Amino acid sequence: MSYSIHRFPLWVFAFLLLGCGDTVKHPVPYVSVNEWVYLSTPTGYPLQFIGGTVLLPDAGYKGIVVYRRTTLGDNDDFGAYDLTCPNHVSSGCGTLALVDNLYAECPCDGQQFLLYDGQALGGSTTYPLYTYKTTYDGNALHIKNR
Repeated sequence: MSYSIHRFPLWVFAFLLLGCGDTVKHPVPYVSVNEWVYLSTPTGYPLQFIGGTVLLPDAGYKGIVVYRRTTLGDNDDFGAYDLTCPNHVSSGCGTLALVDNLYAECPCDGQQFLLYDGQALGGSTTYPLYTYKTTYDGNALHIKNR
Protein backbone atom coordinates (compact mmCIF):
# COMPACT_ATOMS: atom_id res chain seq x y z
CA MET A 1 0.00 0.00 0.00
CA SER A 2 1.45 3.33 -0.95
CA TYR A 3 0.59 6.77 0.28
CA SER A 4 0.98 9.87 -1.77
CA ILE A 5 2.11 13.05 -0.16
CA HIS A 6 0.57 16.17 -1.60
CA ARG A 7 2.89 19.07 -1.96
CA PHE A 8 1.48 22.53 -1.75
CA PRO A 9 3.32 25.41 -3.30
CA LEU A 10 5.16 27.56 -0.78
CA TRP A 11 3.15 30.61 -1.80
CA VAL A 12 -0.05 28.95 -0.45
CA PHE A 13 1.41 28.78 3.05
CA ALA A 14 2.76 32.32 2.84
CA PHE A 15 -0.65 33.60 1.77
CA LEU A 16 -2.33 31.82 4.69
CA LEU A 17 0.15 33.19 7.21
CA LEU A 18 -0.12 36.75 5.95
CA GLY A 19 -3.90 36.61 6.09
CA CYS A 20 -3.89 35.87 9.83
CA GLY A 21 -2.70 39.31 10.98
CA ASP A 22 -4.53 42.41 12.10
CA THR A 23 -5.72 44.15 8.94
CA VAL A 24 -7.22 47.30 10.47
CA LYS A 25 -4.69 49.66 12.00
CA HIS A 26 -5.75 51.81 14.96
CA PRO A 27 -5.45 55.55 14.19
CA VAL A 28 -3.52 56.42 17.39
CA PRO A 29 0.16 56.56 16.41
CA TYR A 30 2.54 54.01 17.89
CA VAL A 31 4.86 55.30 20.60
CA SER A 32 7.09 53.12 22.72
CA VAL A 33 5.61 52.51 26.19
CA ASN A 34 7.44 50.88 29.09
CA GLU A 35 5.95 52.24 32.33
CA TRP A 36 5.83 50.92 35.90
CA VAL A 37 3.26 51.82 38.56
CA TYR A 38 3.92 50.63 42.11
CA LEU A 39 0.63 50.18 43.94
CA SER A 40 2.29 50.67 47.34
CA THR A 41 3.28 54.28 46.50
CA PRO A 42 0.99 57.31 46.90
CA THR A 43 0.67 57.74 43.12
CA GLY A 44 -0.31 54.09 42.59
CA TYR A 45 -2.51 53.76 45.68
CA PRO A 46 -5.86 54.31 43.85
CA LEU A 47 -5.23 51.11 41.84
CA GLN A 48 -5.52 49.02 45.00
CA PHE A 49 -9.30 49.42 44.73
CA ILE A 50 -11.90 48.50 42.12
CA GLY A 51 -12.64 51.53 39.95
CA GLY A 52 -9.41 53.28 40.90
CA THR A 53 -7.62 55.24 38.20
CA VAL A 54 -4.11 56.58 37.75
CA LEU A 55 -3.08 59.07 35.07
CA LEU A 56 0.31 58.92 33.40
CA PRO A 57 0.27 62.25 31.52
CA ASP A 58 3.73 61.88 29.97
CA ALA A 59 3.30 58.30 28.71
CA GLY A 60 1.78 57.06 25.47
CA TYR A 61 0.76 59.41 22.68
CA LYS A 62 -1.29 61.90 24.76
CA GLY A 63 -1.10 60.27 28.17
CA ILE A 64 -2.35 56.99 29.62
CA VAL A 65 -5.12 56.24 32.07
CA VAL A 66 -4.95 53.01 34.07
CA TYR A 67 -8.18 51.57 35.49
CA ARG A 68 -8.58 48.78 38.10
CA ARG A 69 -11.42 46.55 36.90
CA THR A 70 -11.62 44.00 39.70
CA THR A 71 -9.71 42.39 42.54
CA LEU A 72 -11.62 39.11 42.48
CA GLY A 73 -10.41 36.09 40.57
CA ASP A 74 -7.80 37.86 38.47
CA ASN A 75 -5.28 40.08 40.24
CA ASP A 76 -4.02 41.28 36.86
CA ASP A 77 -7.31 42.85 35.83
CA PHE A 78 -6.31 46.35 34.78
CA GLY A 79 -7.08 48.40 31.69
CA ALA A 80 -4.54 50.88 30.30
CA TYR A 81 -5.70 53.22 27.54
CA ASP A 82 -4.23 56.10 25.59
CA LEU A 83 -5.98 59.41 26.26
CA THR A 84 -6.23 60.21 22.56
CA CYS A 85 -9.71 60.29 21.05
CA PRO A 86 -9.56 57.78 18.19
CA ASN A 87 -12.04 59.92 16.20
CA HIS A 88 -9.88 63.06 16.26
CA VAL A 89 -6.23 62.02 16.33
CA SER A 90 -5.07 64.61 13.81
CA SER A 91 -7.48 67.45 14.68
CA GLY A 92 -5.56 68.49 17.80
CA CYS A 93 -8.66 68.95 19.93
CA GLY A 94 -6.93 67.79 23.08
CA THR A 95 -6.88 64.75 25.29
CA LEU A 96 -9.81 62.78 26.66
CA ALA A 97 -11.22 63.99 29.97
CA LEU A 98 -12.09 61.55 32.76
CA VAL A 99 -15.66 61.70 34.03
CA ASP A 100 -16.49 60.16 37.42
CA ASN A 101 -13.61 57.66 37.00
CA LEU A 102 -16.02 55.59 34.86
CA TYR A 103 -15.48 56.86 31.35
CA ALA A 104 -13.40 59.19 29.22
CA GLU A 105 -14.99 61.89 27.08
CA CYS A 106 -13.74 63.43 23.85
CA PRO A 107 -13.61 67.24 24.01
CA CYS A 108 -14.39 67.52 20.27
CA ASP A 109 -17.66 65.64 19.96
CA GLY A 110 -18.55 64.41 23.46
CA GLN A 111 -18.02 60.74 22.51
CA GLN A 112 -17.65 58.68 25.67
CA PHE A 113 -15.57 55.53 26.20
CA LEU A 114 -15.83 53.14 29.14
CA LEU A 115 -12.67 52.83 31.22
CA TYR A 116 -13.61 49.24 31.98
CA ASP A 117 -12.85 47.99 28.47
CA GLY A 118 -12.19 51.08 26.29
CA GLN A 119 -15.38 50.58 24.23
CA ALA A 120 -17.52 53.50 23.06
CA LEU A 121 -20.79 54.37 24.77
CA GLY A 122 -23.11 54.91 21.82
CA GLY A 123 -22.11 57.55 19.30
CA SER A 124 -20.57 56.93 15.93
CA THR A 125 -17.00 55.80 16.39
CA THR A 126 -15.12 53.16 14.47
CA TYR A 127 -12.46 52.46 17.09
CA PRO A 128 -12.32 51.83 20.84
CA LEU A 129 -9.61 53.47 22.95
CA TYR A 130 -6.06 52.42 22.11
CA THR A 131 -5.15 49.71 24.64
CA TYR A 132 -1.78 48.94 26.19
CA LYS A 133 -0.77 45.59 27.69
CA THR A 134 -0.55 45.28 31.47
CA THR A 135 1.04 42.71 33.75
CA TYR A 136 0.92 42.78 37.54
CA ASP A 137 3.26 40.91 39.86
CA GLY A 138 1.48 41.70 43.15
CA ASN A 139 3.50 44.87 43.74
CA ALA A 140 4.14 46.64 40.44
CA LEU A 141 2.01 47.09 37.35
CA HIS A 142 3.95 47.03 34.07
CA ILE A 143 2.40 48.86 31.12
CA LYS A 144 3.82 48.34 27.65
CA ASN A 145 2.89 48.09 23.98
CA ARG A 146 1.12 44.99 22.78
